[in-house]
Amino acid sequence: MILKKILSLTLITVFIFTSVLTHFSWAVEASQETLLADLYQIEMTIYGKVSDLPLVERVEYLEKELVGRTLPGTLTNRVKQLKDFIITGTVDDPSVLFKINTSQWILDKNITAVPLITKIENLENILFGKTSEEVLAMRAEAIFSLCFKEGKPQFEEVIVPAGTLILISFLNSVSSNKSEEGEAFNFLIKENVFMGDKLIIPANTRGEGKVVEAKKASILVRAGKLALEFKPISALDGTPLPLVWGEEAKEENKRIAVAVGVGVLGLIILSSPVGLIAGALVPGKNVKIEEGTEMFLQIEQDTRVIALVP
Repeated sequence: MILKKILSLTLITVFIFTSVLTHFSWAVEASQETLLADLYQIEMTIYGKVSDLPLVERVEYLEKELVGRTLPGTLTNRVKQLKDFIITGTVDDPSVLFKINTSQWILDKNITAVPLITKIENLENILFGKTSEEVLAMRAEAIFSLCFKEGKPQFEEVIVPAGTLILISFLNSVSSNKSEEGEAFNFLIKENVFMGDKLIIPANTRGEGKVVEAKKASILVRAGKLALEFKPISALDGTPLPLVWGEEAKEENKRIAVAVGVGVLGLIILSSPVGLIAGALVPGKNVKIEEGTEMFLQIEQDTRVIALVP
């Protein structure tokens, strides 16, 4: 009987260490990953770079810069509050990023692809002739209030459906014979993207991509091959919208006769999680996408965003 009790206790102990504690460890790691990912997104949004301070100091620095004091709660909750305040927001209380983006769009119908702090400084110089020493929250509110003197603009939460077409223009040339794997390129959103009368993505919003694969053509043997990844584009409220080369985009590009390298009929174009894969069919022929080339991509999945009703 005693042996059975000992055996039972042993089995329970093993279960705790192999199951319960394993799940607890996994949960802690997942929470840590979320915290670091959120902190990275906040710092990149505001400053365009990641701080090299210790974790706690990074959070405290952001809090003091944004609201002038440290926030209560756990580190994870504090970072979540910062992300909600700077990036996520709600229809009733839009994020700082959304307020600054809408202010910039109202002023000159253009959203610049620079860090949030630079946008704020540029707008302050335009509106007030100098930059402020106030905390970031106060500076953003002053800009927003001046740009919308007649009162708060109308915002609505909408779902951008998968397959929504986005017309882009390449700001760099990329090719199978000159580009290298990992090389970055930039593109521009050519037209305002509306859902009905609601502005989702302003024209001139900049996006970034990278070359996933580039293989030079060889004479009479191998055709060139080029694979590109398009990173998510930011909606007006800062929500990332994943872009892909899907069926809707392929059909629209055929309709407008997009020429890439040897032309649409001379390319293999495949749907892929990384976006566009183009390979010339003719041995010895390289694939080249010239600067200024326009083509359609599409939103990969249904995404909820906060839109401006102009």
